[in-house]
Amino acid sequence: MQDRDPQNLNFYWSTRFVRSLYRNGVQRVVISPGSRSTPLTLAFAAHPGFDKTIAIDERSAAFTALGMSKADHNPTCLVCTSGTAVANYYPAVIEAAQSGIPLIVLSADRPPYLRGIGASQTIDQLKIFGDYPVFFHEVGEPRDDDQSLNRLELAALQAVRKSLKAPGVSHLNFPFPKPFEPDVDFLNTAEKDNERQAKKNYASPITAQPKTKLTPDFWLNISEAEQPVIIAGPEIPKKIIPSILDLAKQLNAPILAEPGCNIPSSKYTITGFDGFLRNSEITDALYPDLILRFGRDPVSKALQNYLKNYADVQQTRFHTLDTINDESLSADSHFYVNHGFEVSDIELNANKAWIRDWRRHQKEYYAAKERVMFPTSPLTDGYTFHILSELIDTKTFTMLSNSFPVRDMALFGNYEGKEMYVNRGTAGIDGIMSTTFGLAEVLNKPGVCFIGDIAFLHDSNALLLLQKVKTPLIIVLLNNGGGTIFKMLPISNYKKRYSEYFETPQQVSIAALCRAHKIDHTLISRPEQLIPSFEAYIERPGVHIFECMTDAEDSMELRRQLWNYTPDSE
Repeated sequence: MQDRDPQNLNFYWSTRFVRSLYRNGVQRVVISPGSRSTPLTLAFAAHPGFDKTIAIDERSAAFTALGMSKADHNPTCLVCTSGTAVANYYPAVIEAAQSGIPLIVLSADRPPYLRGIGASQTIDQLKIFGDYPVFFHEVGEPRDDDQSLNRLELAALQAVRKSLKAPGVSHLNFPFPKPFEPDVDFLNTAEKDNERQAKKNYASPITAQPKTKLTPDFWLNISEAEQPVIIAGPEIPKKIIPSILDLAKQLNAPILAEPGCNIPSSKYTITGFDGFLRNSEITDALYPDLILRFGRDPVSKALQNYLKNYADVQQTRFHTLDTINDESLSADSHFYVNHGFEVSDIELNANKAWIRDWRRHQKEYYAAKERVMFPTSPLTDGYTFHILSELIDTKTFTMLSNSFPVRDMALFGNYEGKEMYVNRGTAGIDGIMSTTFGLAEVLNKPGVCFIGDIAFLHDSNALLLLQKVKTPLIIVLLNNGGGTIFKMLPISNYKKRYSEYFETPQQVSIAALCRAHKIDHTLISRPEQLIPSFEAYIERPGVHIFECMTDAEDSMELRRQLWNYTPDSE
């Protein structure tokens, strides 16, 4: 490229940066339109090597990028203009930071001479996300000298490497003075050069890392365990799952697998514990002498209490982020195993009957669950999960909203060995459908999202993106008229204040909202509608919304029945 006059400098600067990203293995970007970000937007638009997604709402855009990166753990770029546009990324940035999902935020900004003087659409964007990013760089105004351009390209490498290695969020702030638009001929020349680069294959800058070798003391400490338990919380990186399975086999240990951990089905995998571990007699009978923990802290209340009850038992926490997380404050030791770990062939003191005891309680719980899971009209949340989870096969991914859906899948659903995703970094209800859209775009397979009505309305701008889905995607909207998660809490006893300030009943016409976005919608109010509706749409390309009208009180009563489970219940 030649003739880099001031008219073209912003675009050339951005093009050099975008090419450096591509050389370092980045191939996705989600762009929200804006004026100040024009040079970056055009630089990506002119490069055929990038998959580009356009999202007008920055909050939805950020969760879309989160979903994309969650699908394969490769970084996705975000581009936005200056001002509150970048602030709308904040919820997804926090979720990505605390879940270890690689993102690269590229925010346009006013140049320094326009800051602090009341210039329109100008805020303080320097380290706007605080300490959440693993890398921040104020890029500086574009310059046409080799040293500045080399530093710019190095910043791209740093952003990619940091986002992958931590893993987490990199944020680069780009101040652009006017003019933003390059000469048309200059842009066309750049596009031709980009086409040549796009024909080349570039590897990630992060090379394969060796597995962690656990210390001899670790193996010595667990060698005498007769009743070990492995707890698999949500969001375990796929690359360490084989090590967990090897460890379970070595120890003959049950793996208590929560929705979203993606542990495959095996003779060691145990589900249903959110029901049967609430029974104190069973908990006492399943007394562990060793607890090994992976993934996020458990969602299951029963599992949380199990950890607290046995805080005196040796507990080891395995981390995949460079942080020490232990909500129950019960771990005795901590290991960092981001790339998996080697399992020793040391002979251990496994109790052959231990895993059989867990499987027996699982079987008895599921039999009791079947006895209470009869169809009712109107529907219950539990029955909906019970029926639809059976229909989801291993070729379909599932996204679970926070609040009740992730808990109801554990209590009512069949999720063993199935591919499920959750946003448990901060466990918010924001951005669930946008995250699902991002997952669908990258996974390129049928998908199902379970979401409550409040979370649905919270992310309704995602409907603008969901119009673009090409693979089959069913959004199961559990419309029980408000935020019924609060029915679990003591505040629900304060009748005068509870409904207005906490449950917040809503009467939005979901069907009209879907029509406005040209999205298919089916209203489901009877149990016999579930199976034929699901079978009709799970192989049909595009998004379809099942609005399941469920009864909040009946749903809570069904939960209480299983929370009070006893082995001999009829």
